[in-house]
Amino acid sequence: MILHGQQEEQTMIRKLAVFMLIIGLLFTSACTNRNNGQNVPPDSAGGSSPAMENTEEIKPQVNLAEIQANEVGKVMILMYHVIGAQKEADWVQTSENFQRDLKSLYEQGYSLLGLNDFIENHISVPAGRSPVIITFDDGSAGQFSYLTGENKEQEINPASAVGMLLDFAKSHPEFGHTATFFINDRPFGAKQDWREKMKKLVDLGFEIGNHTLTHPRLDKISDAEVQKELAGLAKLVAENVPLYQVKSLALPFGISPANPELAAKGNYEGYDYTNGAVLKVGANPALSPNRKGFDPYRLPRVQASTKELEKWLKYFSNNPGERYISDGDPLTVAVPKEKEELVSDESLGAKTLILW
Repeated sequence: MILHGQQEEQTMIRKLAVFMLIIGLLFTSACTNRNNGQNVPPDSAGGSSPAMENTEEIKPQVNLAEIQANEVGKVMILMYHVIGAQKEADWVQTSENFQRDLKSLYEQGYSLLGLNDFIENHISVPAGRSPVIITFDDGSAGQFSYLTGENKEQEINPASAVGMLLDFAKSHPEFGHTATFFINDRPFGAKQDWREKMKKLVDLGFEIGNHTLTHPRLDKISDAEVQKELAGLAKLVAENVPLYQVKSLALPFGISPANPELAAKGNYEGYDYTNGAVLKVGANPALSPNRKGFDPYRLPRVQASTKELEKWLKYFSNNPGERYISDGDPLTVAVPKEKEELVSDESLGAKTLILW
């Protein structure tokens, strides 16, 4: 009887040991699968800012030091006008040179970002790459045109800016294809199908911006006329592209109204317009929206001539620490520790600051 009791006791001990082993394995598995299901090594680069109130430390899924993440770096907003000219000149670009620009940007680590995402500080490009914004002024025909196909159906002209952007994105998906078209009344040289083209642009993922109805010098007209120009174009888009709202203005000739506040918002004959960004004529790259001093109502652009674009690509190649480099996560702001002082606390909102 005593021997039998000892055997029962040993059996119970073995069962208890197995049970504790299973509990330990389950606990280890639960810990391993934190951070969005990823097992993040304890020596990963980065860490949460102690100023943030997040109860759980957020660790990046990439090595921030390796990719040199810098989300207070500068961003190029490129300014194009006429596309498809026979020869490059001021404000005029050939189709071949535009294709060359796309290739150069891609090869040097840039990916396209929508202007609206930029001003709303929702920057989502692949980790290690830099956002670049393409804008077109005036709504000329070479920016967006159609060809008639064999079945008499209209097809996007592959030699137009829209056609080239879409085609390049097919073979370079991480580059993307978005751009912002700042238009005037009846854009793209079209007498009949300009309304359909505006709808098509939005359907394809492009953006439409305000460039006034008739492209006047805003400093030479009255406040009422300024509001007529800006409200008129915003209303034109709203009436022809349901549920779409124009959110940005490219100043004609880069010149502000005598009353600069009217560039941001106003009203004409009961129609309100609001712009979250006001863009100037070419000058230099823009500050990151995460950075102190960022002003969405005075955004500079880089004139996308061969000379100017090559100058700024070379500048960032020689000064990589000045360039915005994404950590791949729009909900975090990754910055080198030595650049922490440049971060605007107001820009963070619900985002988490990560220093490396």
